[in-house]
Amino acid sequence: MMKQYEYKVNNKASYGCSICHAFNEAYNSNSDNFYYSIPQEAGSGEMNRICGSRGIRIIDYNLNFREPVEVCGVSRTPHMDMLFCLGDNLNWELPQVEKEFQLLSGESYIGTSSETRKKSIYPAMRDIHLIEIKMPLAEIKDILENICASCNLHCGSSKNIINGRYKVTPSIQVILQQILKCPYQNSLKQLYMEGKLLELVAVYLNEVVYQTEKISNNVNLSSEDLRCIYHAKDILDKNLAQTPSISSLSKYVLLNECKLKKGFKEVYGMPIHTYVINKRLEMAKFLLDEKNLNVSDVAVRVGYLNMSHFAAAFRKKYGVNPSKYIQDIKK
Repeated sequence: MMKQYEYKVNNKASYGCSICHAFNEAYNSNSDNFYYSIPQEAGSGEMNRICGSRGIRIIDYNLNFREPVEVCGVSRTPHMDMLFCLGDNLNWELPQVEKEFQLLSGESYIGTSSETRKKSIYPAMRDIHLIEIKMPLAEIKDILENICASCNLHCGSSKNIINGRYKVTPSIQVILQQILKCPYQNSLKQLYMEGKLLELVAVYLNEVVYQTEKISNNVNLSSEDLRCIYHAKDILDKNLAQTPSISSLSKYVLLNECKLKKGFKEVYGMPIHTYVINKRLEMAKFLLDEKNLNVSDVAVRVGYLNMSHFAAAFRKKYGVNPSKYIQDIKK
């Protein structure tokens, strides 16, 4: 008898069979952990599922295929999807409703669906980094409806406010990294993951509802402009200690300075300089928490040569001096 999957993925191309089998195992296996390494003949990368309790799926994809891979799937359980595109762009088609959409790097998608068919296209020779979270509506529906009510949203149903593409904000990135780097195992891991998922949903919907982070097709930025802005963000993130000037950044991403500054603020809600400071301080806190480094080493690593400037910025963001903070976490 053919195995009946809750989420079924298939591909007519022979080279995609083992990959589709891995997708099916990632979606349908009941174990918390599932790991699959892409065969060398197909490309490189991995699928890593890090949560599978109570019907919730968290899957981290890092993929680079030699040839385009097209997969078709059907879901049989009403669920909510959260997709976070942290690598190159991706395309989806929804044949039942004759719609398609593209998810650009730095964007996310949230939506609810019942039994739907989807087609995903994974392009060749692209660095795909996608985090996918599937939650059964039975587990999350009451929470979504309560958020609608608490926000005084006259939407009739929570699904009316969340279906769409949104920017991945810095606070959401932090929570995603905490989920991917869960320090616990077994029952403690399950408790930690459920708490982090609730935090992610709360922060995500709060920023969507209150900060109107939704990406609109009417925004005066083309897809190419957005790609350049996301590329600029990636450059900044990878060079926090020595960030390029706006003039240099403009040349790197092939977008004029004026559009880069205005577009960056429109997409991320803050000027480039403010974004860099926030990211430096977030990285500083991470290094103090995880790497057992002293304050001066951390300051240099995140681009501060003046210790008093670093201490003042850290205190302004976190309400405590870095030296006092490191004393507290060592207790």
